Amino acid sequence: MPQIIINIFGEGIEIRHLLLDPEILEQWNEIACRKNKVITDLITDPFFYHALRNSNIKSLENINANLVKAMLDTTMSQIEIWFKRHKVIKFKSYELFNEMVLFPLFQTKENLVFGTNDLQSGLYSVKKEKGLLRSIAIEISDEQLNLDDFIFEVSSFQNNRILTNITYKNKQLRFIKSDTLITHQSAFEII
Repeated sequence: MPQIIINIFGEGIEIRHLLLDPEILEQWNEIACRKNKVITDLITDPFFYHALRNSNIKSLENINANLVKAMLDTTMSQIEIWFKRHKVIKFKSYELFNEMVLFPLFQTKENLVFGTNDLQSGLYSVKKEKGLLRSIAIEISDEQLNLDDFIFEVSSFQNNRILTNITYKNKQLRFIKSDTLITHQSAFEII
């Protein structure tokens, strides 16, 4: 069966809404007070998890969270679509997000991962990264590839347009690999 492979390169963002029990949150706030720091500084510090001495939580990735990984709309971001081991198309992110065209080049769908300024209360971790954000694939039975069968789900976060997901004929593509370098990490709290 022919295979479609999509490589997403450039700048990405990873947003985690941490789902913590109130007891754990209270305990972490007490630790933050003892260290004269705020909890948002502690959750991005890898030594904080070592000091917890909790075998279930060794890093930020071990915390139960709502996770969104996305490609940012920047000049570095681009997408490659391969079909039957041949590169079909390579395009920059501005071609995907361009709304000033008479006929859109790609099928996009607004995905309100984060609505307009109505984030839920809690702790959030934001990580920006560069590199191969995702390589995803799907096997299909068709011998022809139609770009209109792809749906690119877009959203926005902190005034940045982001690509959150790609589907082919309403089917999810499976994750192959990712190879990124973290360029920025921060956290904030909404009360």
